[in-house]
Amino acid sequence: MWKSLASLLPFIGLVTACAPTTTSGHGVTGSADLGEAHAPAPMVDMASQDTSCGGQQFTVTRVQPNVFLVIDRSGSMGDSISASSNTSKWDDLKNAVSSLVTGFDSQIRLGMSLFNSDGNCGAGKIDTALGPMNGAMVSSELAATQPGGNTPTASTLAAIASSANLSDPTRDNIVVLATDGQPNCGDTDVAGKIDTLYNATPSVKTYVIGVGDGTSSNPDLLNAWAVAGHTDRTGGTKYYQSNSAQDLQSAFQTIAGGIVSCTFVLSSTPPDPTQLDVYLNQTPVAADPANGFSYSDSPAQITLNGAACDTLKNDSTQKLGVVYGCPGVPPIN
Repeated sequence: MWKSLASLLPFIGLVTACAPTTTSGHGVTGSADLGEAHAPAPMVDMASQDTSCGGQQFTVTRVQPNVFLVIDRSGSMGDSISASSNTSKWDDLKNAVSSLVTGFDSQIRLGMSLFNSDGNCGAGKIDTALGPMNGAMVSSELAATQPGGNTPTASTLAAIASSANLSDPTRDNIVVLATDGQPNCGDTDVAGKIDTLYNATPSVKTYVIGVGDGTSSNPDLLNAWAVAGHTDRTGGTKYYQSNSAQDLQSAFQTIAGGIVSCTFVLSSTPPDPTQLDVYLNQTPVAADPANGFSYSDSPAQITLNGAACDTLKNDSTQKLGVVYGCPGVPPIN
């Protein structure tokens, strides 16, 4: 039977067979855990099922994107985010990252670099290497750090580009840059470093968050960074301008919610991929690379595209089902 959202394990179980069977799965919003940890998938009694048309059991695992947080810890991060705020930008940022961890730790692979690294102009180092379920480590690093020093944004991004943290071609690779001011250490060509990341193999997109109303005094600079990162938003402000603690939390949540994956790896390769049928809430999803599902090998996986992906992300009640070898037979409720 379909499992409720609250009861889902950090593993999306998928059971397929010739006769109608059950699948658990869901969208990316809400509190359910969608990680890569492996727990037993719910199974049906295959002895009681008609498998004459080639029934096969699968489990599926969501492909988590790599998300590398690049966080400004310069001295000005100790100031308030706005004139009406009585908390520091640093505390607001820690709370925003804590909220990100609560909602998405099991859906994205997190890493982090804090800049500067020496209280002056030292480029940020890899404080937390990318990996699954890294939220507690990221939060711990932030809690142990205080703002101080200058803003070596460009050299930090260059160091990240030269590291191996964002080199996995099997998943999306993302940088989220959060800063409250202009770079002021030697090399200030941040747009060039972001462009280098995007043109790397694999390509790395960069999202830009402006922390505090000070960054809005020169929006063209951060706009150019967002354009270079190929994450520019519509309208005059291309990046995520945060003038309050709530804005900052919303920026992290919106970015994370947009980049969680709609790709699912199958535990084995189906004998004939043309015999796969995919359903969202028992409604068939067409084989369509634009707005339906697509299949690829090495590894065997299905990807929801366009409107189908949006549906899965935006509605936490959605359940993903896949049936092999029995077209027109969705999983039963």
